[in-house]
Amino acid sequence: MSGKFSLYDVYEQNINFLFGAGASYGFLPTLALKIKDSEGNPCTFETLAKELTADDRNDLYTLLFMYYFDECIRTGLPRLPKVPYPPHRVEVLDQYGIFLKTLLSVLEKQNRNDRKCNIYTTNYDNCFEVSADALIAEKTLNCAINDGSSGFQKRMFHTKNFNNRIVQKGIFDKHAEYIPQINILHPHGSVYWHKADQDIEVNYGHTPYDMVFDEGQSRLLAEFKDIVDGEDKSLEDLIKFGEDADKDWADLRARDFWDEYNKIPIVNPTKWKFYETVFEEAYYQILRHLSFELERPNTVLITFGFSFADEHILHLVQRSLSNPSLTVYVSCYNETEVSEMQEKFKGYKNVKYISIDEDLNFYRFNKYVFTLEKGEV
Repeated sequence: MSGKFSLYDVYEQNINFLFGAGASYGFLPTLALKIKDSEGNPCTFETLAKELTADDRNDLYTLLFMYYFDECIRTGLPRLPKVPYPPHRVEVLDQYGIFLKTLLSVLEKQNRNDRKCNIYTTNYDNCFEVSADALIAEKTLNCAINDGSSGFQKRMFHTKNFNNRIVQKGIFDKHAEYIPQINILHPHGSVYWHKADQDIEVNYGHTPYDMVFDEGQSRLLAEFKDIVDGEDKSLEDLIKFGEDADKDWADLRARDFWDEYNKIPIVNPTKWKFYETVFEEAYYQILRHLSFELERPNTVLITFGFSFADEHILHLVQRSLSNPSLTVYVSCYNETEVSEMQEKFKGYKNVKYISIDEDLNFYRFNKYVFTLEKGEV
């Protein structure tokens, strides 16, 4: 186990990345809440959902997912015409751009018949796609970005498309080499996916998933937000709010909300539950793709902003660590997270933990860790 990491040690290997919500902090909020549980500890979305489920607080559970949609999903939905992002979100996108440019430099140093990597992201936002688009428009990203879709007026998704490669040949076929390729895979689904019969269409310009809350829903949601975002609020305060007989809970229109919410092709942070077989198949195919990649010889998996709270992915990575030529580098925000990750990967010698003297945010990851300017942290 070591806090040292050098791109020069891994660039020739089969490189894979696993990104989580920590990479998009500032663009979207994390799943941490300020409301305290019965022991005085801040809740997370998952722990609060578990409490509300255990107590059959269905109205509050619905409001929690309304809150989640409003805070964590809505911003990532595709929109035309495009609306400029506020400065704090532009800063996050800039870091994604820096990461992609460094990654392309790494791929260009690989053997000309390799030059490929996979990015698995559980985030629902569009940071990778927006940043890649901007760099392509600036002509600073000379590579193929593969999202698993193919087509023109309709782009259809299939995991087999991640195996496609673009070969650039000379005009007289005297030489040929692979174009560097970055595969972007969403193991938790994507807000860009739409069901099209028994297939999945990818659409970056239109979304059918945006919801507009009416006056009654908005009023209840605003009161709910005041409680879960309050540092002086507790689970007891939330329960009292849910038991307030003066509230017109019919205004919540819970069934209407769930009918629309369940159409969004994403894996919820609380549990894996599928409403469409076509999306379920895509999720499992992407996890299978990750599993196959981790079984390949001389493979590296670098994680950032990922807590391994998803037990499906945690167990998949743990099983893959039986591959002796696989090395997993887990980026840890601070020493507390180092301890948490060491507990999750106890006994696995091919797991290394990346940490620095400061909190490891995306800016510092790009500056001190994932960089070709310095040999190591």
